[in-house]
Amino acid sequence: MNADLRRRQKRTLTVLGIVLFAAGLVILAFLQRVPLPLRLLLGATDLIAGAVLLLVVRQKFSDAPPPAP
Repeated sequence: MNADLRRRQKRTLTVLGIVLFAAGLVILAFLQRVPLPLRLLLGATDLIAGAVLLLVVRQKFSDAPPPAP
């Protein structure tokens, strides 16, 4: 049960990170109606949030054993 829960959490966080990263790129590249400063702020925020989520997935759910002391 615990392994199944961790697998589901890893998949959910990975998908959310990728979606946020893609949304940030779409906002920066294709959203022309929004003023440039707001577009840059929204796009950068989405990119940073997506990168943070992917980093959390990499650190928390890595399959590598912890380093020996």
